[in-house]
Amino acid sequence: MKDPCVAFIGAGWVVRTIWAPLLAQQAARIVSIIDPHLPSREAFSDLPVAPRQHGCVSDKALEGCNLAFICSPNARHVSQAIRAMNKGLHVILEKPACLSANDAHALIEHSRQAGVEVLVTAAASHRSDVGAMLEAVARGDVGNLHCIDVSWRRRNGVPRPGSWFTRADQALAGSGADLGWHLLEVALQVLGYPLVDAALCNHVPAAPDEASREATWREDEDGNSTSAIDVESQSYSCLQTRGGALIRLSTAWASHQRQDETVITLYGSAGQLCLRTTFGFSQNRVKHPSLVLSVAGIDTPLGFADEENVAPYRQFLARRIALIGECAASRELEYRKLQSLASAMSAMYPHQSPPGGALHRQP
Repeated sequence: MKDPCVAFIGAGWVVRTIWAPLLAQQAARIVSIIDPHLPSREAFSDLPVAPRQHGCVSDKALEGCNLAFICSPNARHVSQAIRAMNKGLHVILEKPACLSANDAHALIEHSRQAGVEVLVTAAASHRSDVGAMLEAVARGDVGNLHCIDVSWRRRNGVPRPGSWFTRADQALAGSGADLGWHLLEVALQVLGYPLVDAALCNHVPAAPDEASREATWREDEDGNSTSAIDVESQSYSCLQTRGGALIRLSTAWASHQRQDETVITLYGSAGQLCLRTTFGFSQNRVKHPSLVLSVAGIDTPLGFADEENVAPYRQFLARRIALIGECAASRELEYRKLQSLASAMSAMYPHQSPPGGALHRQP
């Protein structure tokens, strides 16, 4: 894509700290900041060319832009993406893009009709350790996959207690959609982005004092340690993919473990592959990430490059921005990926979808 002119819809921490600086490295121009919160908009006033500031999405707010980067509350993603696409803008959606297969279908159909692209942010699959894992799978090191275990559990990592992240009417779901989307991004890619047909889930409500266990590395100014959290803090799911393989998912914003840890284990006919690391930006990390292939009782460490935490986000933008509007095959892959991830969310959160489909248990 030549000369990206960006409208940010939502201007929270991830935009100010991650996406805006990385887009500047891609020679993108931030034209418009759309956020009801005035301090969030004013945080961009020091750019070489100050962007326009708007309190809500409108034709005027999108004027002069060719790319909408949507980082607003989850409940607004689909409607805002469709509005931007109908105005001729390509769209990048922050995770979770949507929580229902119907919404994914609507996004894809509007993308096709408007002749623009819809992408979902994908940092996890651009990590060097995940890349080494994918290469091992492609070599046949694990053979036919039977099951994938994915978990991301934080010690203290509740995002902005009292904000939209912890409100069911705005976030729609909790850690299973927040952390779980990243995990499923990897697990479903390993399997070739199949649809998920059913899920057995246990979404665990937050404890009364859990708001005090805030994700301090975010340096949010509007958190509230006394606020109630009305989305799940922990989530446990077993997902049945259409290809037959199972995905077992575990997430926690807060837990009893010592450090924040992400573990992905692939079980196959020829071997077992385990990645132990920490996704995201927490400083309470696994100090020595590892990727180990186990075959017939013999463990073989596999190498991967060290990288800074922001590197996967940079890689995502560098690879995808260049292809926007240029590659039909890439566009179709994005559609398949969105359908696969949305089917998983639909199975995990059937209350966001039409009745029927997933087997679901919630306390």
